[in-house]
Amino acid sequence: MVRLGKRLFYQVIMNTKKRFLFLVLFVSVLLACKKKTSDKSIHFFSELIPGSKYHQENGTWWGYNQQKIVRFQNRVFMAVVENENLDLGLPNAGNPSMVYLYAKTGDQSWSKGVGFPTSRPVNLLMDSEGCLHVFVFEPTENSPTENGSLGKLKHYWLPNAHLGDLFSFQSETVVDHSPGQSETVNIRIGASIAGNDWMYISFGLNQDVKVYSKHVHGQNWNEEQAGTNLGNSYYYPFVATKNNEPCLLAIQDDYVGPGLPAIYFKNKFFSRSNGLWTEQTITDLSTHPLTSSRNKLVDNCELVSDENQEIYGIYQTMLNPNNSWMSTFYQIKFNPNQTTETKAIPLEVDDINRIRIFPYQGELFYFCISYNHLYVKRGLNGTLTEINLPQFQSGNYLYLANSTNGTSHQESYIDLLLLNGNAADYPFAKNYYVRIPKTELLKL
Repeated sequence: MVRLGKRLFYQVIMNTKKRFLFLVLFVSVLLACKKKTSDKSIHFFSELIPGSKYHQENGTWWGYNQQKIVRFQNRVFMAVVENENLDLGLPNAGNPSMVYLYAKTGDQSWSKGVGFPTSRPVNLLMDSEGCLHVFVFEPTENSPTENGSLGKLKHYWLPNAHLGDLFSFQSETVVDHSPGQSETVNIRIGASIAGNDWMYISFGLNQDVKVYSKHVHGQNWNEEQAGTNLGNSYYYPFVATKNNEPCLLAIQDDYVGPGLPAIYFKNKFFSRSNGLWTEQTITDLSTHPLTSSRNKLVDNCELVSDENQEIYGIYQTMLNPNNSWMSTFYQIKFNPNQTTETKAIPLEVDDINRIRIFPYQGELFYFCISYNHLYVKRGLNGTLTEINLPQFQSGNYLYLANSTNGTSHQESYIDLLLLNGNAADYPFAKNYYVRIPKTELLKL
């Protein structure tokens, strides 16, 4: 056994203590720098689901303002665009893609139903009787150089969907289009259904914003203008209802020339009350210094009503001078007197791409998605809790079943679709269905 002198022994002890203190300090700094998320966990079910072969033109992921998943009691419905037809060229009347309906009953496997010709993904609405409504953009041009953006808006409804029948349907044309005509309906369609079973369909057309409405048992569609001669094009409308009247949140989407990216600097809110439409600008960044180097500074994420018919929206700004993808998110509460309450949404991580709101028992829950992570938080000041999906790839487009698309507030589950929007992952992109018991939210 080797003996150490007192001085040497003391030096060894002191050096060891210094190293230990340094290590503690170093680890503390690392922990302080690491952005924390909650260590809580919630129970959920997830599985891989079918998806499109190709990302471009009309993949199922496209159309962030659309309604893509709905629930009625023990059945959940979604739609998948099969776009293998792109092997033969762009989608058009002679070469359409096909969108197929899917239903999942309880814990059973998804069953595939009827398909409709389309050139873009579709909107799904569920009425109070369990009838599934499908709004499809069908191409009408035959030119091989047309990319499927000219067409008509079709409405299909399946009265016995709630019984599991995905093949018996009826149909009508909401907005028609004939080959060679100018555009009559834009592909960026939003939809919602009110508690009284009135359906609302909206899209921007040039510098107007159009709304079509009809009761589920009505005969004719009513056409309205939410806004006209707006000075800019406002597309991708998120549609919701307040006290059975429609409201929209739309983004500027100005075409500036062939091959050039469209401009997104402004967003507007449109609402109807007692038959009269009003509009208000929420954000206008058209004079921001970054407009000289970027085409996109603002975008919309959400518009939803809670159980008390309060309307909430989410938009994001991309104003980080070094990273064009980095976003700051804001929640807006829209008041009846045309005033708004805007609050920044605090986040512990800085790579969130999109946020959705889910109202439950008087509270707001936020589902946040990044490139390869899914989180949920309770309230604006809640902490992010990760929902760990196995082999989650990059499905960064998130869709929820909620009252906006006719899913009842009384349902016991939250249903989510995570649809892969990363072109590099195709043709082997992974898409997910996620089901969460609502009671799990109260654990956060």
